[in-house]
Amino acid sequence: MTYSDETLMAYADGELEPAERAAIEQAMQADPAIAEAVARHRALRQDIAAAFAGILDEPVPARLQAPAAAPVAPVVSLDAARAARKTAPAPAPAPAPAPARRRWSWPEWGALAAMLMVGVLVGKVVPQGGQPAIAGNGNQVVAQGELASALDRQVGGRDAGAVRVGVSFAARDGGYCRSFVMGASAGLACREGGQWRIPVLAEAGQQAEGAYRQAGTELPPAVLDAIDARIAGKPLDAAAEEAARARGWKGGR
Repeated sequence: MTYSDETLMAYADGELEPAERAAIEQAMQADPAIAEAVARHRALRQDIAAAFAGILDEPVPARLQAPAAAPVAPVVSLDAARAARKTAPAPAPAPAPAPARRRWSWPEWGALAAMLMVGVLVGKVVPQGGQPAIAGNGNQVVAQGELASALDRQVGGRDAGAVRVGVSFAARDGGYCRSFVMGASAGLACREGGQWRIPVLAEAGQQAEGAYRQAGTELPPAVLDAIDARIAGKPLDAAAEEAARARGWKGGR
């Protein structure tokens, strides 16, 4: 009779049922090879046990131990809970909610931004001894005084004093727009409702290169980007600009 190594190893570990264990013991007496195989398994088992004896004696690390059981909630009598609720003092009133923060509407933000821009840049667009050239009008910033007059009448590209008007063009919304430089500031003004609205105003830089370069006009990138976003076609030539001035800058297209 032959037995597999798994069965002989189970015999050496004492894991077999009594009847099967007795059969192997009888086979060991009749077959020296079986007895030798069992002896090898027993020796291997002893070597392994000796090798890990020190580790087996060490305490189990905390990270490998089972977590402590959650405390069991006490059993509460329903009648006792009702009685306690009846005798408990009334709860204190909840504190009044904090007042809701005011939400600003877009028109209000626009008006605030317009006033801030006027306050920051007004000193840079006021000729010496003159009046402010820009003012807040609701949620917009508009040209006034010498700047408004120059935008109305000045020929583009000519150095005509404190205000230098640069490129003029028909805008996509049907109106006209003109770039300008005044003092240390450069901007873009667009005709709307009988006024020159100023959507962008920035510090003047070095003379711009490209399609919008005009003599004596220093257009910073913010102004050039505003022109790109609004221009319909090409800038006005001298004849088209004269015609637009004659119409009071009405009807760009």
